[in-house]
Amino acid sequence: MKTVKAQLDIEVVVDCPIPECDHLIDLMDENDTSGHNHNEEGSVITQACPEGRWIDEHKKFIISNVKCSKCGESFNVRGLEW
Repeated sequence: MKTVKAQLDIEVVVDCPIPECDHLIDLMDENDTSGHNHNEEGSVITQACPEGRWIDEHKKFIISNVKCSKCGESFNVRGLEW
């Protein structure tokens, strides 16, 4: 029997709140219009995969000043659903 490794793919996505835009943003991967990566220094992954009870910790999830790479609008993200 062969043995293989599994691959873990994590996306933390949010839709731009501007109705005319509605761009899907992957906070783990996408840079905003200024070239800033939302996951610099692991802030998104640390909050997405926290120690403790995820259901409680995800209520505290916050990413400030997300800037949409499509329309340039800035907004905050609070809470994480899974």
